[in-house]
Amino acid sequence: MKVIAILIIAMVVFIGLSPFWGWSGALVYGAIAWLGHLLATGPLGDGRAAFRTAVLLGGTVSVLSFLRVAWQDRALSYLLAGGGLGFVFFLIFFATGLSPERAARNAAPVERAEDAPEQHGRVPHWYSRAHFEREMVAKVQETARAAARGDRQGADALLEELHRWARNPPRVAEDAAAYERLRLAYNDTVEALGKLNVGGRDARGRRVPAPAPDPASAEQIQTLEARQVELLEQMWDQSASNINVPLRLMAIDLRTLAVSRWLGRDAAVDAESDAAMERRLWRVHALQEVLFAYAPMDRRLWEAYAATVLDKDEELSLGALVIAGMLEGRERMVGADAGAFDVNTLMLGSDVLTMSTLAGSGSSTRRDILASRAALLIGTPAADPAPAQGPDAVPRAERVIEVPTGRTPRHDVHAERAMPPAGLLIERTGLALRPPPEPPAPMPRRDRGEVQVDLAAAGFKVTPPGIPLRPPGIVTDTRAVLVLDVWENGQVTSVLIETGSGNPDLDQAARYGARGWRSATKVPKGGERRRVEVVFRAPVTVQAPPPAEDVAPFPVGTTPPPPKLNPAQSLGAQLSAQARRHPPRYPTMQGGERPDGRVVVMLRMSAGGRVLDARVAESSGHPELDRAALQAARGWHVTPTRAVTDVDEITLRIPVTFNTGI
Repeated sequence: MKVIAILIIAMVVFIGLSPFWGWSGALVYGAIAWLGHLLATGPLGDGRAAFRTAVLLGGTVSVLSFLRVAWQDRALSYLLAGGGLGFVFFLIFFATGLSPERAARNAAPVERAEDAPEQHGRVPHWYSRAHFEREMVAKVQETARAAARGDRQGADALLEELHRWARNPPRVAEDAAAYERLRLAYNDTVEALGKLNVGGRDARGRRVPAPAPDPASAEQIQTLEARQVELLEQMWDQSASNINVPLRLMAIDLRTLAVSRWLGRDAAVDAESDAAMERRLWRVHALQEVLFAYAPMDRRLWEAYAATVLDKDEELSLGALVIAGMLEGRERMVGADAGAFDVNTLMLGSDVLTMSTLAGSGSSTRRDILASRAALLIGTPAADPAPAQGPDAVPRAERVIEVPTGRTPRHDVHAERAMPPAGLLIERTGLALRPPPEPPAPMPRRDRGEVQVDLAAAGFKVTPPGIPLRPPGIVTDTRAVLVLDVWENGQVTSVLIETGSGNPDLDQAARYGARGWRSATKVPKGGERRRVEVVFRAPVTVQAPPPAEDVAPFPVGTTPPPPKLNPAQSLGAQLSAQARRHPPRYPTMQGGERPDGRVVVMLRMSAGGRVLDARVAESSGHPELDRAALQAARGWHVTPTRAVTDVDEITLRIPVTFNTGI
């Protein structure tokens, strides 16, 4: 029994000292990493750094042993052997410290931002820290969106550009004395909070939780936490070189969000309102994006970013997961250069990642689906041709993508699952903010182009697409393919770009507009994914007809010739007459109904009277009538009454009326 009691006590002590083992392990890891990167010419992988540490320690012990024997025996041979062995170990240590980036860095040394002109391969000129961080945030989002759309080469190039920019931040004067005063004040708040939140210990040494604070203590805790946030913000303003400060600030916000998520909406965690909680989440998003300005190559930051923006923008979250996998597949580089993070930062960054996952645990299904899609993008090479063919080829739905990230391989079919709706922060089910009231659908601007979407064919209710076009609008005709996740209630829960239009503004406008679409058909249980093509057409410039020429009156008694029509007027009159004589066939509709409607068809015709293209300029509101009008218009053919030699193509607007009373 004594042996069992001793074993139990030893096990309890060992488990109780687990924080100490964690800290000691981190210290050992930090020491090994520091020795491995000592005197290195650039960033090194973890394996090479560990080998250099072993060479350094083993060589030092071996040489000291030879020198000890040489001193004791007064033997010159041992002294020479120790010196030769030390020289060999030094050569190995030096050779393994040569970074692959050394030649490139010697050939083209990186210049400071103030001295480098803004051109390809160099960094812009930053006129302030705010300017630097703002540009970096835009570049981070651009990188994540490129990775989410499968542009591996573009994402790699943007990631290298982020790395280059982070190594050349603007020179900002830092007040060390002011920073030290703020740091001491912050430590005082930490100590005061520890006294209020930590309970005592009983007679057996077991920890007793602190009793529920009275209203005065609760108010004091809230004041101290607000003071902590204020001091950290001031410290971050004073020094941009200490990355621990924003990490601690973000950890405070994430801890509050995670606790509120796990304890539920009705639990009295703190007295902050829902609006204050949403402000915390906005601050976490902003801090995460700003942190990339100083450590864009840190995988943990990308994973934490993917966890917190999951319910805000699934495209950014997917891109962050892809980039994290890409970085994990490379030789690991911590921060902007080797050794950028110390041990405290390493552990604090892991805590931030953990709390980011806890805060967003209400959307675990969405996170799993995005992880599967990221694994698919990571496992597909950039120059991957068409799928394998032949009798031994594996079908696409059964292929397993080997992911170089240490994660479990997933099937392609898992990535095709529909994402459920995002959980709201105010309901403690996720990290989605309250959606703003939906604005009315924007009025189409003819001067900015036209957006065409066949919503009926995709199974959505036929409404105006509602895709806003900012100036200058659509410059050239292009198209994009959207992948939409539609949930059981007909709501669009995710919009991703499968094929971009080449214009980021148009792609984002299409994603924004597609969120308002609603399914017109019943969606199966578990939702489904749909692909919709969006066509962007540049505005058509219609030339006004030339002014009528002054013609002298004909002599009395003669018959004047018929009025001279321009080609557009001539063909338009013939088409209108043909549309009246041969109206389109009334389509078969559900329930036998025959609604009235008017469709304006835009025709592009050759000068010989042949229809080259037809599209709906003004819809009747009934897809069946629109399709019937287009089918009839494509079969029209007229013969011009006079030769047309001064034009090649003519664009006409022909109204087609469906009226059951006729």
